[in-house]
Amino acid sequence: MWTLDYNLTYNSNKITELISNDPSYFVSTGGIGINGNAQAHFVGHPSHSFYVYQQVYDQDGKPIEGQVVDRNADGVISEADKYLYKSPWAPVTMGFASKLEWKNWDFGFSLRASIGNYMFNNVMQGYHNVSKAAIFEEVSGFYLNNRPVESVNMGWQTYDNETVFSDYWVQNASFLKCDNITLGYSFNDLFKSSGYHGLAGRVYGTVSNVFCITKYDGIDPEIFGGIGGDIFPRPISFILGLSLNF
Repeated sequence: MWTLDYNLTYNSNKITELISNDPSYFVSTGGIGINGNAQAHFVGHPSHSFYVYQQVYDQDGKPIEGQVVDRNADGVISEADKYLYKSPWAPVTMGFASKLEWKNWDFGFSLRASIGNYMFNNVMQGYHNVSKAAIFEEVSGFYLNNRPVESVNMGWQTYDNETVFSDYWVQNASFLKCDNITLGYSFNDLFKSSGYHGLAGRVYGTVSNVFCITKYDGIDPEIFGGIGGDIFPRPISFILGLSLNF
């Protein structure tokens, strides 16, 4: 017997009203440490939309440190140049599960997909500064703070607002995850004899958090609210089990 289960959900959210009638009014949210907030609630837009500067890139597609678009064209880079960019909420989520039973064997797995959600990679943002002042600190002598390889390649030297709140850190966090895979074998009449009806049971092996396919560069693309912070990676786990009926 082969059983297949599939589900699909569509989600759309938009703020319709805030406490002020001022069309420019918004509520800041999405804290990224001491720097401030990288998200905002605006009427007419999804909740927790990213409120950031538009990054400028060179001819090779590399982000230029501190260079963002003067969106209101007033000749000055200020908070007025921030814009609403992407949403942390996936418009489409899906699930798929399969279980195959053949004779005494059973094999099953489950998959989940999230499509269209974005994440602010706050871990990468928090460690992008590779200046000497940032990576060497005097705490009982000098020591070197770890930095991602990508930070070294970028070579940025500041924590200016234009670098901290760049839309460069807002990344596509769509993903496909395999939550578990299970293989089992069931048996009956084990050790059966004239005076004993025998054992019945099942031996199985399960792998959880098997893989995650995503373009997101952070630790995990599945974090509620859209701010990717310092979290422990979800571990892959292996279970070998035995159930018996005497």
